[in-house]
Amino acid sequence: MSGPATPRGAEIAGLAHVAIATRDADALAGRLIDAFGAERGSEEILDGGGLRVVFVKVGPLTLELLEPRSEEHTVARFLEKRGEGLHHVSLEVADVSAALERSRRAGVEAIDARPRDGAHGTRVAFLHPRSLGGVLFELCGKEK
Repeated sequence: MSGPATPRGAEIAGLAHVAIATRDADALAGRLIDAFGAERGSEEILDGGGLRVVFVKVGPLTLELLEPRSEEHTVARFLEKRGEGLHHVSLEVADVSAALERSRRAGVEAIDARPRDGAHGTRVAFLHPRSLGGVLFELCGKEK
């Protein structure tokens, strides 16, 4: 039995990162370094200054620590409602638009109508957790 044809570039290439919502990215990065020998990476300010993102490498895994800088940011609302913890799982794809379209055709509810700018010059699109077992997924790629 075969399903619909997969658009070129829609295949998952790997895990891009796991994102953790936190009120203090520096403190969490320090704990990860002390506990796991993690390596602190770069950081960026996104969403017009509303979100600070700190990257930490733990072996082959990249963690993205999300620290809101505005009470109105979606991550601030996430923290208020759910507290600190897993925010999303990011999947690396060659073509975010193709992967987003494939997800929609499979009945997955998209949060983003089309890819938008993400950290490190990537394009990203989010998929709603109610369609995917309660987990927020991000499609992430280098396309521009």
